Amino acid sequence: MNLEAWMRATSLTDAAMAGRIGVSTFAVRKYRRAERIPTPQIMARIVEATAGQVTANDFYAQHPDTTRAA
Repeated sequence: MNLEAWMRATSLTDAAMAGRIGVSTFAVRKYRRAERIPTPQIMARIVEATAGQVTANDFYAQHPDTTRAA
């Protein structure tokens, strides 16, 4: 499940998620829209905040820079 879907399913706002993982609302918006991949430290916080429902693989699977064929 990607962050966008998880936040929608839990009715969590960008501001609320930002507070849970210790980043700005701008950063959450970028993560949610797959415009930025979180650092490993932030990724671990996201996994914890979502009880493992959002993982690193979810970010790499949807990010445009990681979906190109080799």
